[in-house]
Amino acid sequence: MSRMIRSTAVAAALMSIAMTIAAIGTRVAAQTADPWMGTWILDRANSTFSGNVPERRSMTFEKVANGIRHTTETLQGEVTYKLTYVFQIDGKDYPADVQMPLSTVAFKRVNPSTLERSGKYQGMVVETVTYQVSGKVMTVSQNGTLNGNEVSSRQIFNKQ
Repeated sequence: MSRMIRSTAVAAALMSIAMTIAAIGTRVAAQTADPWMGTWILDRANSTFSGNVPERRSMTFEKVANGIRHTTETLQGEVTYKLTYVFQIDGKDYPADVQMPLSTVAFKRVNPSTLERSGKYQGMVVETVTYQVSGKVMTVSQNGTLNGNEVSSRQIFNKQ
């Protein structure tokens, strides 16, 4: 009888260890698969803009029930602008924030550390943004025509 109890205890311990390893592996895989998740702060000194340079900007990517929420807060002059929208990485169009000069955004994965966003206005692509992560640095490259103005930027963000 004691041999049976010992065998059951050993089996339970091994199952517990296996479940712990699987959970850790899932978390590591999720972090590796989505390196842009989290909060990022603009490095103004190493960024370039075709227009006005924001005084402060932060971006947050977070998983939510229906996809990924992207929030950007920008301080320009004495006004803080906050833009938020939810998307999935499937190449389909999702509604942009009503304050954006875009109707929809569509995201696709270029590789494990790079996303590409196509911004559309009335069905036409007017902007392309690439989000590329290397460690704790994200480079965001933007090109397009928004509100009739040519825009381009290379924004460097540091992960918080």
